[in-house]
Parts: sequence; structure tokens; C-alpha cells
Amino acid sequence: MAFKVAARTVLELGAELITSDAVAIYELVKNAIDARSDSGVTIEFCVLLKHADYIDAIRRLQASTREDPDADEAAVVNEVRTSVIKAMATHPDKALLAAFQAALGGHGSIAKFQAALTAAYAKHNWVEFRDTGRGMSRVDLQDAFLVIGTPSRRRSLDKAIAAGGEAEYLGEKGVGRLSAMRLGSRLQVTTAREDNKTLNLLSVDWRAFDDLDKMIEDIELKPTRGGAKPTAEWSGTTLRVSDLESSWTPDRIRDIAAFELSRLADPFTVKLRRYRMKVIFNRARIDIPRLDREIFKFATATAKGSYTTKDGPKLEISVSCDDLGKGNPPETRRYLYEKYDLRSLTKDASQEIASSSLSSVGPFTFEFYWYNRQLLRKQLSRTEAPRVAALQKAWAGIMLFRDGYRVFPYGDDTDDWLGLDRRALASGGYKLSKSQFIGRANISRGRNPQLVDQTSREGLKDCDEKTVLVETLRYIIQDRLKGFLDDVEDKHAPAILDFERAERRAKDLRKRTQIALKGLQKRHTEEGPVVSDLLEFFEEMYAYFEGARDRASKIEDERDRVLQLAGIGLMLEMVAHELARSTETTLGILADAQQTDLPDDVSALFTGLRDEMKSMNRRLRVLDPLSVSGRQRRETFDLVKLAEEILAGHKSQFARHAIKTQIHPKKAGPIMVHGVRGMFVQILENLIQNSVYWLDIRAEDEDDFQARIDIRFDDGPLISISDNGPGIAAALSEEVFTAFYSTKSKSTRQGLGLYIAQDCAKQNGLQLTLTADHRIHPDRLNTFVLETLEN
Repeated sequence: MAFKVAARTVLELGAELITSDAVAIYELVKNAIDARSDSGVTIEFCVLLKHADYIDAIRRLQASTREDPDADEAAVVNEVRTSVIKAMATHPDKALLAAFQAALGGHGSIAKFQAALTAAYAKHNWVEFRDTGRGMSRVDLQDAFLVIGTPSRRRSLDKAIAAGGEAEYLGEKGVGRLSAMRLGSRLQVTTAREDNKTLNLLSVDWRAFDDLDKMIEDIELKPTRGGAKPTAEWSGTTLRVSDLESSWTPDRIRDIAAFELSRLADPFTVKLRRYRMKVIFNRARIDIPRLDREIFKFATATAKGSYTTKDGPKLEISVSCDDLGKGNPPETRRYLYEKYDLRSLTKDASQEIASSSLSSVGPFTFEFYWYNRQLLRKQLSRTEAPRVAALQKAWAGIMLFRDGYRVFPYGDDTDDWLGLDRRALASGGYKLSKSQFIGRANISRGRNPQLVDQTSREGLKDCDEKTVLVETLRYIIQDRLKGFLDDVEDKHAPAILDFERAERRAKDLRKRTQIALKGLQKRHTEEGPVVSDLLEFFEEMYAYFEGARDRASKIEDERDRVLQLAGIGLMLEMVAHELARSTETTLGILADAQQTDLPDDVSALFTGLRDEMKSMNRRLRVLDPLSVSGRQRRETFDLVKLAEEILAGHKSQFARHAIKTQIHPKKAGPIMVHGVRGMFVQILENLIQNSVYWLDIRAEDEDDFQARIDIRFDDGPLISISDNGPGIAAALSEEVFTAFYSTKSKSTRQGLGLYIAQDCAKQNGLQLTLTADHRIHPDRLNTFVLETLEN
């Protein structure tokens, strides 16, 4: 016993799989490409009456008999015939127009006229796809073309991939022939192979499949022998789709030619010859525009690079920019990310992916050109600026190409597959939306076998490898390119921070802090007075912030007002970041620990938390010009003891994450320092939390990995902190201290921890840097050192 398939399932399948006329045309063109048609493909439309006008005429005929059974049928027919002739399209073949009109004459009854109109419409409205490729024999038509989901090309593809080669065909699913159904109700196939002596014919009337009582085997389709071939050596295929289901006009076809067919083959390629497509509408040629590569030289900034997997996953990015309108010279930076960096930046708590997908995604390349259109209007001449703007608009979007041919719908005007617009609206600084880019990413069927299309041609199937591709490309644009542009601007112009964005983010962090503090108060009632003090500090900080914001907003000079608000906003976001980090870490440590293995001195945790909060409170109070108590109080304390207290406070967290820790003093006894104790706590806490995150990333992929953190008091630096995690690329040793730079997962990507730690060091006359000491991996750094500032 097996499933039985109703005939109408074919119609349902076609409607689901081929979702637009543009996709249908693409699929039929792809057939010509796979057939190796050296002369390309010709797409010719013959439209004497638009589908909409035809449908209106039929409905008028039906309505007339329904509303008035005694109506004068001859009068109705004459009226409808007149409107149809008036609506007919222009065509250079006058005989063809006359034939259409003649078919409508001499019918007095509505029924006969409707039948004549239906027949004339089906005959004289068609689209042909003609190629001179390999063609098909009658056996091919029977055993391949008429088999929906035929495996013939898929077998060839699997064989090529197994042998390490490239795909021979663009199509593989065997459903492309359903595209003809999308365009029209009838299909006529005329084809032949070079060794065939005659043409081979196949006719399909898709309306036959709409019979509710028929099974698929009840619809008989049989290839037949046709007439002689044009020449003995001729091979090729002509698909004529008639009884069209859509209204086609020159303007609509021009749009498809400009926005779909022009992008079908990779327009970025430097090859002089692209796959030849000829589009004709009622004997008139429709041009398919080419991408003028001159547009690239007007790009304000670019991001280019590659993702390789041969010796482990590796991402190389080169970003560059010209003058951003700030008088800055052209600048280029290069970034290198390896396995653990990529594991982190593609990691997200809401969508766990297999680590192996970083390799199984396969290699790909990318190039993105970003255009600041407002800046271009200022830099270019009055005649050149509109031309460049129009050219950029025509080719805007980020497309994906497989083996040189586009993956739909990526790059469409309505498609935002990288989610750039959502992020741009919510971000400060440069807003990198998809409409400002011309770009592409390149994959191949052979080297990226997991990146396959949805059967509906609506992009790639969801899988871990797709997540790696999308998250990597998104990170390149939203984090690396944007961060680079913001940093270049900051160097050559006063930093203007998006105050509203900073306030939104700070409110989210504020809510998290309140939840954590209330959790501490509920869980440890004996420390209630301490938590109450912390809550008071917390609310006092926001009072200072709100006061400073109100005062800044009243500054009359706009520039001074914006700069003042920017400084307040950055301060707020830094403090909010530290509040959330410190309170959530404390709550997490106490929540994870069993009563029997709580730290020996629970109050030490709260003391450290209070020290941090006092320090942050004072930093915000400096915003209050009337406050004299906002200065950070310096004191002399034992740095070794402070480090021991902080590590003790993390005892249960280290146990949960299987991290061993050790302090290496240069000598017995205390090491006394003079500074702001709370800031030293912030430095050590941020470095420890950074280590815990990256040690977890490495532990996920190495079952026998033993994580460790070492704190050393050497003769040189005041203190150094090392871990045996994946480390930081040496080329990024300064970049990691930049505000908002991060390669952590999306949900934890703040980019403020190391920036704050370094800032706290500077506040105490020290410097925090990365060093090559105690290196674990070649070309990567694992040790932070805190030492006296060099003069």
C-alpha cells in the first residue's frame, strides 16, 4: 500500500514552490544555463491583451446574464468587444492584431463570444524561453521532464561533491518545470538533441489537474514526434507558455530586467562577457542594464575579506574609508578572527549551534561598498551627484551568489536578510542600512554543501551553517565596519554619542540591577542593611544622572549641549554596565553555591560589591557641579589581599565552570598600593569575568581542557592576570580596549568591560595592557598587565 496523490496536488505544489513571476522566469532561465546554451536564452513576450483586461471582459459577460437573464446578448457582446479592442496592446505585426480582432467577430451570443475570446486570448498571449542547449529526447521528456523531483541532476551533484569538485548544474530539485504553471495555464515544449532527427513535442494543459476527482496518474501526458529540425545539427529547447496568468506590460518587464535579470548572474564579476539574455516584448527589445563598476570608486567605506576553513575556521576582514567629511585621511584596518573568536561571535543563548558548523559552513568571500549619500552630495558636482545617487540606488542591497548566480530573494529591495535596518534604527553613530550598500557574498554548491535553497526559492534553508554565514556577515557590517567608522570619526571630530540610545540601554541594565539587588535582599536577609545601602546608592546615582541631563538640556549653544549630553550618556552607560555586571555576578555566585560551600565570609562579597558601587556613585557625582563629595577617595590597601578576597568571592563560580585559580606572589607578605579601592575591584572583576567567558568558549570544544586563571605579582608590572583560554589576536591588542568593541555573542556583546578596566587604571595613574608573556597560542595573547604609566 502506498500514498495516492490527487492530480490537483501538482497545482498546489507549484503555487507553494514558485512564489512569484520573477522566480518563475529565473527558474526557466536557469534551465537554459544548465542546458549549456552557448547562445544564451531569449525570453519573448507576445501580449495583445493584458490579463486584467481579459478577466474584466469575462466577468462583465458573466455578470450580464446573471443580473438580467433577458438582456440583449448582441448588445452586450458588442459593448464588451469594443472595450476589448480598445484595451488591446500595440504590436508592429498588424496582421496579428487583425487576426485577434477577427476571432472576436461574428458572435451574437454571449456564450459563443466568451468561448472565442478565451481561445483568442490563449493563442495570442504567450511567453517563450528559447535556447540552443543540449535539448531533450522523447525519452528525456518522459523520464526526466515529466518526473517532478527527478533525481538525475542531484545524483550528478552528489557525485561531484564527493569527488571534491564543483556542481555541474544550478538546479537539482527537479521542480523548476512547475514555473511554467505559474506563468500560464498551457505549456508547449519543442525540443531536440543533436542526435535526434526530428523535433520532440510535449503539450501540458495545467487546468486538467484541477479536476477534484482525478488522481495524478489519470492525467495522461505523452511526448510526441514533431517535424524536422531547423538543421541536422540543431539542438535546443523552446518552452511556450500561453494563456498567461498575469498582466504583462513593457514597464513591468523593464522592472524585472533591471532588478532581477540584471542580478541573475553576478554583476560584480570583472569578466567582460556575462550570460546572454535577450528580452523581447511585442517585437521590441528590452535592455538589461549592467553594473557600472565606476560606482565602486565613490564608496565612502568598504569591507572586504574571506572566510576559510582549510586549516580551521578563519575570518579575515579589511575595512577602509575615505574622507568622512571630518578632514580625515584615507585609512585601512585589517582584522583576523580564528576558531574561538568565531565560536563566540556566532554564539547566542537563544540559538545554540554546533561548533563543527564553523567548518562545515565552508569558505566564502564578501565585499561590501557603503555610501554616505549626504556626504556624496557635498563632495560631488551638481551633475555628478544625482548620477551617482541614481546608480547606487539602482544596485542597492547585499546579494548572495552561488557559483556566480544569485540566490533569491537576497538583495531584493524588500529583503533584509542580514537584519541591517533594524539595527541601524536602534544604533547611534553611523547608521548602516541595507539601502546604503552595494555588496555581495559568494558561496558555491561544491564547497558549501550545507547552504542549500529552500524549495520555495525564498532563501537558504535554516541550519547551523546558515546561522554562521548570516551572523558572520552581520558582525562584519554592524560591528566591525560601523565600529571602524565611528572610531575614525572620533579621532577627527568630537565624539557625539547617541544619548537616547545610551539611556535606553542604561534603563535595561538598571532593571537588571534592581532585580539582582532585590534577589540578594530576599536570599540573604542577614545582609539586609547592606543591600538597603546599595539600593540607596543606586537610586542616588540615577538622581545625579537625571539632574545632569536636565542641566545639559538647558544649555543654549547646540554644539555644547550635544557634547555635554554625549559625555553624560557615555558615563551613564559605563556605570549601568558595571552595576549590572557586579550585582548579577554576586547574585549568581550566591545562587549557584550550596549552603555548605558558601564563601567563608559572605559579607566579603557584599563589601566588594559596596566598594564597586561607591566608586561608581562617585563617578556619577562628578557630573553634579554643586557636589564636593564626588571625588574618589584614595586609600592605602593590600593588593594581594584584595585579589585573594575577589577570588574567594568567586569560589563557587569557579567550581561550576571547572576553573582552577592561583595567586603567585613575588614574595611573602602584603603589597601595599595607594588608590581607589573600588576601581581596583572593577579592574580585577572585569578581567576575571572576561577570562571566565573565554575559558567557557574553549571548554565547549575540548573535553579534556583544564581551565585556569593565574594572578602574578612580578618584579615588573604591579600585577598580571593570565588564563589559558583562546587568547586575543596580537593584532587586536589595542582594539579590545576600545569602547563598544567586542567579539562576544550577541546577547552579551556590550564592549565596555575592558574599556572600563583600562579607564579605571588611568584614573589611578596606571596602565592596563596586553603582553606576550605567558603565551598559550602563537600569535595570540593571554595576559593582561597592570603597571605604572610610562612617562
